[in-house]
Amino acid sequence: MKIDFAILNDRAILKIRLLTFIRDHHGSFSLTDFATLVDLSYSRAYHVVLSLREDLKALDQTAVLTKDTLTTTVSMDTYRHWLYQQSLPYQALLATLRQPDLSLQAFCQEHGVSSSTFNRQMRPLRDELAQYNLQMAVKPMGMTGNEALIQLFYFMVLTSTLTPMTELPVLSEDLQPLGTAVARTYTTLGLYQDSPSLQRRRELMITVALLRLGQGHRYRKLRLPLGHLTDLRPLAELFQERLGDTPLQALTELATLDYLLTSSPYFVRALRPAALARLYRGLQQSHGDYQLAPGIATLADFATGKNWFANWLFSLCQFMLLFRVDPLLRPEITALYQPTPTSTAAAREIAKEMGKLYPGQVGPMDLRLVQKFLSKYTNGLTLTAAKVEILVTYDMIGVTTDIFNRLLSGVVHLSLLTNETRIDPDDRDKYLVVYGVDPLAREFAEQHQVEVFHWVKELAYGENLDRLIRKLRHHELSLFALNFDNRPQ
Repeated sequence: MKIDFAILNDRAILKIRLLTFIRDHHGSFSLTDFATLVDLSYSRAYHVVLSLREDLKALDQTAVLTKDTLTTTVSMDTYRHWLYQQSLPYQALLATLRQPDLSLQAFCQEHGVSSSTFNRQMRPLRDELAQYNLQMAVKPMGMTGNEALIQLFYFMVLTSTLTPMTELPVLSEDLQPLGTAVARTYTTLGLYQDSPSLQRRRELMITVALLRLGQGHRYRKLRLPLGHLTDLRPLAELFQERLGDTPLQALTELATLDYLLTSSPYFVRALRPAALARLYRGLQQSHGDYQLAPGIATLADFATGKNWFANWLFSLCQFMLLFRVDPLLRPEITALYQPTPTSTAAAREIAKEMGKLYPGQVGPMDLRLVQKFLSKYTNGLTLTAAKVEILVTYDMIGVTTDIFNRLLSGVVHLSLLTNETRIDPDDRDKYLVVYGVDPLAREFAEQHQVEVFHWVKELAYGENLDRLIRKLRHHELSLFALNFDNRPQ
């Protein structure tokens, strides 16, 4: 999913690309080169400069932007979020969280637009929602469809648009004790390789879930039985007490929330190896000879909880079987994608094994759906005993940023590796080495037995991580590590 293209108009996207381009060149840039990069005339590119200058002035009166230099205190993240705040689709999404009974007429009146303008500007967002079988209703305004997918959509939008918790509605007094109890449960159990970034994302997921619950929205019962890492009974008792739920209602609600916060593709990477192993053992109780993919040797260590990528593949399969949709679906990329015999075979094997976990509940159509989309993520993978490489090909360009950001949702900071870098043998599972063309990175990863990503192609349009990779590659510094557990001591 590319939230920018669903929420921002083409001109806003161009301004983000221009500011990215300027940042990559440290404030001194060639407008001619930018115009060539984005395939614009010089005149149109200059108008983008003028529009960006006006925006930056609104945020920083001291900002100076000419056709070849920029001086400002405004960060890229600050500017991106400011652009979202000016967007009608973004404001509409926030309004559905704040006022569940808001009418379209009242919203349009508040923002000074006609209903036709609203519908026109909402069309890209509605197209994005349709990929998840969700719809934006107008009487009253709100989202309809599978509640778990709705909440994940809010989660992805709010994380991608850098929305701080302070901009979300405050939980009602009735729900605040529930919010405190849920947050405490998933903080004190030691489930996660925790970080400030992950803590914020977890808080956001819990807040969205309780805001929707306060509006009367409930999860459907999960269609397949899952293994859980959390004893849900104490929380269920609190839900019964506070909401008047029956035991079944409370456990149905909490079972889905627990899945979203632990085993979904969005959070499974953050689990500690011991938690991953516990989850696997729970699944094996229902089918003792289950393996993720017996024919793929490097995924055989899923039972140990050490291979985070194998666990992510499993959670991706499970998500597709639960909701019959690919959580990272990019329709325009899927149309370009050509499966290879290797990726198709790997996907078929994983899907077949997943079917063993749910005999009689997962049919051939389910497995074909999983295989179809999973082959997109196994395409280009070189799996060996020493490493997991993701090769970013032209066919996959566009999906890579989203996949990467979901996988690395717990990243706190990026540290350049040098010859003096040391990794504690007991903390190897907390690091991931990313390298472009530098063989030293590969050697470092093998020496310290940590996972590595091989980034083959730079993206023309990127998020924060992409911009950093572009900058590193520009200076031939393509080696850096991601620490997933660097909390202040």
